[in-house]
Amino acid sequence: MPSSILEAMIVASLTGGSILRKYFEKEKFSVVQKSVSYDLVTNIDKESQDKINEILTNRFPDIPVVGEEGSIQVGKQSRAFYVDPLDGTFNFVHKYPFFSVSLGYWEENVPVAGVVFDPIRRDLFYGQKGEGAFLNGERITVSDRTTLEGSYLVTGFPYKEGKHPRIEKEIGSVMKLTDLRVLGSAALELCYVACGIIDGYWEYDLSSWDLAGGVLIAKEAGAVVTKPNGEDFDLFEGDVLAAPPAIHQKLLEALKH
Repeated sequence: MPSSILEAMIVASLTGGSILRKYFEKEKFSVVQKSVSYDLVTNIDKESQDKINEILTNRFPDIPVVGEEGSIQVGKQSRAFYVDPLDGTFNFVHKYPFFSVSLGYWEENVPVAGVVFDPIRRDLFYGQKGEGAFLNGERITVSDRTTLEGSYLVTGFPYKEGKHPRIEKEIGSVMKLTDLRVLGSAALELCYVACGIIDGYWEYDLSSWDLAGGVLIAKEAGAVVTKPNGEDFDLFEGDVLAAPPAIHQKLLEALKH
């Protein structure tokens, strides 16, 4: 992969992030409900997406952009940028400072490059296939914890109510071993697995743009990334479990109980 692709993704993420930070700190914005009361979109999502699309398509007009707010192309592509211009909109709207810009570049359903930018902390996570994962220029790796007891685990609640009984049962099982958190930005949660803050993370029914950047970064930092049932991860199915190798199998087993 040309390094220029990663460079363009970084520029795009910083540009989108500057828009998010500006509105978060000062400006008013409009909010529209999507599927349920906590599935929201703002005009900021769209402004960030437009700027990111412009940067990527000017540099790489032959590569489709699949984005949450305005795709150049939709559906499966042999190669594409996957863009979430504001991952954590619910947090953003409620002034909870945990959200990000997420970009992933995939070829033939394989992650090739990922960038996730937290504009509040100014944390820039990035990586490319075979080259490792980095936070603000420093290489990062997953935690070395070997037990679930006392580990920092994170999940999320799917918008589809049919999945709620499953996740509630899994939460009950895991909380017999340790405490649990819901943070609200899949991209950042995957990056926090990558840098060793979070020991394990799983969630269901996410979109390709939620996961494309963070999955690459987590894998390059040494995480094992699968579906929560242990099957191979599929970007378009949207179910994910990411954890260090020593924790991964134990978390899978805990979710089955």
